[in-house]
Amino acid sequence: MRSSDRDILDRWLNAERLDHADEAEAALQALFATMPPLGPPAGFADRVLLRSGLEVRSAVPARRSLFASLWVRALLSLCFLAIGVAMLWLPLTVRAVAGLWSVAGVVRMWTGSVIEACRWLGSVLGLWELALTIGRALATPLETPAVAYAMVTCLLVSMVAFRFLRNLITRDRSWIHETV
Repeated sequence: MRSSDRDILDRWLNAERLDHADEAEAALQALFATMPPLGPPAGFADRVLLRSGLEVRSAVPARRSLFASLWVRALLSLCFLAIGVAMLWLPLTVRAVAGLWSVAGVVRMWTGSVIEACRWLGSVLGLWELALTIGRALATPLETPAVAYAMVTCLLVSMVAFRFLRNLITRDRSWIHETV
């Protein structure tokens, strides 16, 4: 251990003894910064494989450059030549396409889409109103005291029936199977 490392270690231990948490934390971080990184040295895996008798293969095969091929270079040159020739017709094409689009046409398209969205929303709200009307028609009889009394009576009858059925099933159940 070098003397500077020893000084940092002593500083950390003294700060811990005196219960100075911030100074101890800073000294500990400085001590960890002086330590060498953990990891095997270069070539460690290759040496292990050689000792075990296995063949050492290169992890990354040598790659050939894509642009080393004469065919790729020729193809790229032809592509650049085609782009250069197409640049001659670009202004005429832009002028022809620009005549198709106008500000009035874009505004007309946007207003038409807003109108269609509003029509669709109106039809959806009409269906929702129909569903609410049907729901109200079905819920109105359930609000009367006679129907509520009948529903509570049905609920009590079903609870008693369930209780008797459960008792019947558990009473006749047996862990011993009798053969006849």
